[in-house]
Amino acid sequence: MNLRLHRYSHRGELLSLAVCAGLALLLLFLPGDARVLVADRLAAVLTDPWTRVRDFGQDVVKLRSQNADLQTRLVQLELQAAAAARQAADAARMAGPALDPGYTGDLIPCRVVTRQRGRQVTMIKISSAQPVGWRVYQPVVSRTGYLGRVRQIVSPREAWVELLTAPDFALGVELQRTGLVGILRPRASTICVDMIGRDEDVAEGDTVITSGIIEVRDLAGASDGGQTPRGFPLGIVTAVEKPADGMFKEITLKLAATADVNETVFVVTRLGAAAGLAP
Repeated sequence: MNLRLHRYSHRGELLSLAVCAGLALLLLFLPGDARVLVADRLAAVLTDPWTRVRDFGQDVVKLRSQNADLQTRLVQLELQAAAAARQAADAARMAGPALDPGYTGDLIPCRVVTRQRGRQVTMIKISSAQPVGWRVYQPVVSRTGYLGRVRQIVSPREAWVELLTAPDFALGVELQRTGLVGILRPRASTICVDMIGRDEDVAEGDTVITSGIIEVRDLAGASDGGQTPRGFPLGIVTAVEKPADGMFKEITLKLAATADVNETVFVVTRLGAAAGLAP
């Protein structure tokens, strides 16, 4: 398809030139007041539409720029609000567990950085923002209860924690309602409390806490004797059975805290008077 550039005819160009020249001469020969009036009318017809279109375009560009700035500010405010909400949630998670009155130990918040892979997680790796005086068997807790104990020290800021679900885990426990003491042990996919006599008073819904009794372990590297303070919540009794041929009840426990969703945990560092130790 052939395209032609539009061009005025020679006669049209001469006519336009003649009109412009006539208007110029007319303005020159008009009286002063009339000249101003005619110039104003010509401006209203020829110049004002162009000026208005130009100003409208500038306003549109300015409004688009302001709208972009407002959207940017809105996104910034939304991000700040989300950050504030996260900080509030972090502060709530780092409020620490509720302990017995008189507890004087120190809690250091740590972040869970690694979970052991497998069908059942038994170890987690935690990291602190500040150097920690790690000791083997230091208790590790969350806001809801006892999680496990420091098992292997990696660096002044990192350590592996053995969870309650580990196969060889054993911990002295106490039934809060009656004061009965026993030993918590994992058994297959459940958590059980052993060494409580078959005729003792144990009921579903009883709260189980750490007993504070010093446990017998390989104490190499555990300068505090491996003691866990009394009062950390462990869980709730969900089932109680009395075997016909056994000396002890079979007690099943639902743990109060798990490592599945914990982002912040707490390491009990200095036990103080609550554990009967020197600071």
